[in-house]
Amino acid sequence: MRKSTFSRTELSRTFGIDMAALGTGSAGTGFSFGKVAPGVTSEPHRHDEIEAFVVLSGAGKVRTDLGEISVAAGDVVLFHPFEAHVLHNDGLENLNFVDVYWCDGKAALEAAAQVAIPRGPIFVFSTPPTPNGDLHLGHLSGPYLGADVYTRFLRMKGVEAYHLTGSDDYQSYVATRADADQSTPGKVARHYADEIRATLALLDCEVHSFLPTLGDSAYAEFQAACFRSLLSSTAVDLRQSPALFDAVTGDYLYEPDVSGRCPDCGGSAGGNICEECGAPNLCHDLDAVRSRHSAEAPVVGFMRRPELALERCYVNIDRHLRASGAPVRIMDLFARLRQRGDFSVPIIHPSDWGLPAEGFPGQVTWVWPEMAFGFLYNIQTLATSLGRDWNAALPSNDWQIVHFFGFDNSFYHALLYPALYAEVFSHWTPRIRYHVNEFYLLDGQKFSTSRGQGLGQRGSGPKDSRCCPSSFGPDTPGR
Repeated sequence: MRKSTFSRTELSRTFGIDMAALGTGSAGTGFSFGKVAPGVTSEPHRHDEIEAFVVLSGAGKVRTDLGEISVAAGDVVLFHPFEAHVLHNDGLENLNFVDVYWCDGKAALEAAAQVAIPRGPIFVFSTPPTPNGDLHLGHLSGPYLGADVYTRFLRMKGVEAYHLTGSDDYQSYVATRADADQSTPGKVARHYADEIRATLALLDCEVHSFLPTLGDSAYAEFQAACFRSLLSSTAVDLRQSPALFDAVTGDYLYEPDVSGRCPDCGGSAGGNICEECGAPNLCHDLDAVRSRHSAEAPVVGFMRRPELALERCYVNIDRHLRASGAPVRIMDLFARLRQRGDFSVPIIHPSDWGLPAEGFPGQVTWVWPEMAFGFLYNIQTLATSLGRDWNAALPSNDWQIVHFFGFDNSFYHALLYPALYAEVFSHWTPRIRYHVNEFYLLDGQKFSTSRGQGLGQRGSGPKDSRCCPSSFGPDTPGR
């Protein structure tokens, strides 16, 4: 016999709420206490076990893939395998509950079998890694292994499926690595692209098209055409807007050149994206902002450049996410973005490294929009090798795309890219599925090569923010 009292149990932070594991029983059964403070929402997650929340006190709402319900003391909510769920406290007192979960292999298989296997062609993308280092354990255990397994599964089922990736050669982080190595970005990109391909081969990860973009004139021409089309969009404005500069060197700051506190969650964030909550930033809106180039506090200036007004794209993004069955956590990120109101992102940046932005001397196309169109070019490259007629400039509604990436890439893949596609390819209704990985935790902190964890002998690894150290999905609270 064992007795536990909720009020005396020591709680710890798990998935955004306070939890305490009570132990496990037979057949994979587990028990936990949970507390959700007023106004707090648990982090969305899903898993193969059956799970039940027994509400002890307080009131709130439970949101799943199917909708939202109200809960109060005495209610029991049962979640089926793979059903995403979120618990929100909209009351004035703590919402306390008991969490019970157990394994049921038959129920999990039945739930999985209800998902119809699509017919091809299916293009499975693992996020193109930044060639500023070799792949590390987190990359391999996340997007690359996941995409490889999923593609093999589809092909075993007779589906026409292909695994595609490549080398994100024009990333700003490549130039940063070149500065550190006293080399050139081109040399760094080519060297680590070769390393990455060799590592994927060692993993026996089958890639049907690996696209290096550096020096491909046809790729550059295609990107230039997409850029021109984007400039003519009604969602793009030429604006004089704030930008961040180093106070000593005068250098323009973005991505690896700047860090601070996220304006959304207050956590530690890099330039343009927060790894903690996935929210984008504009660098000048970071709190406690710091420059990589000098110890002086950066200064805010102004630049005239084209920007994508995302608020004009929200209807298209919402329609796309609902049609694609996007994970709950991506839907939550989108909801937080919409709460900001107007939000415009520059689509070019001053830099010596990247594809030149036509009509804007000294500036280059931002690599994230470039990647969006690069996926389509990779499909065309694959077509050439297969003798097919897939055309990047005329994407087909028959295409089905699946993306594997880390959660910190969610804004780019699931929110920015659908907006870009809608503006440039008005005839195309993309069919895209998203498989989002999460960071591993080690002693309560992100498993990361920057802490010297999981480093092999082949290199230091690309920046964590592109393909994060990840698992195949978050665990259940309390486990």
